[in-house]
Amino acid sequence: MKRLLPALLLVAAAATAGAQQEVGYAPNHSPYRDIEKTMEFSLLSGHFSAGVDPAGVAPQSASIWTFLYGWHATGPLFLNASLAQTLSVRHVIDPTAAVRDRGMAYWPLYAFDGTMALSLTGDRTYHGFMPLVNAGMGIITDRRTQSDVGDFQFGSRFELVYGVTLRYIPGSRWGLRADLTNRMYSMGYPETYYVAGKIGTPVVAPTLTKSFWRNNPSFSIGISYLFSH
Repeated sequence: MKRLLPALLLVAAAATAGAQQEVGYAPNHSPYRDIEKTMEFSLLSGHFSAGVDPAGVAPQSASIWTFLYGWHATGPLFLNASLAQTLSVRHVIDPTAAVRDRGMAYWPLYAFDGTMALSLTGDRTYHGFMPLVNAGMGIITDRRTQSDVGDFQFGSRFELVYGVTLRYIPGSRWGLRADLTNRMYSMGYPETYYVAGKIGTPVVAPTLTKSFWRNNPSFSIGISYLFSH
């Protein structure tokens, strides 16, 4: 996963360099092509890599599905709204019990995000490719309103979203899309995780901060349908 970001950035840099160097083409031989459609629907699938969790109770790494709506606002600027679901599971524990581990539970996450994306090739593709950098914010939630048996609750959390995208648009209606995205949100545990239970040790060290941020990268690929009003 860590090698994907440099690779996509390298492609983006190469495309930008090409945009600066290749001038003077006749329109029918130019490597650049204007994007005629202003909107897209994309369906993507990939892998969500959950960040470090000292207690081991947060939703874990899993498959992720994303539905994205994109709008070409102006020039190199694109605006996106997306809905994603992870098919996560998590450990349920009871810090006060003699046997803490209550087993695994299916625990999907749902992310609602809005991002701005900047195309490195402007409002055109270069040999069909369009690299973008994007950033935004959103909400990630497990859609649960009550704590578990151990008083832990993931709930709904604000998240910062940023990453890179590579679009391939060979025609006017259909395209391919690859997104490398990081979702950064805070985590915390209830007080019972910091005190010794019946087995004599706490779930996490008492010195651990009560709230901390986690990076949760994901990589997804999918197909796009382009259209206009």
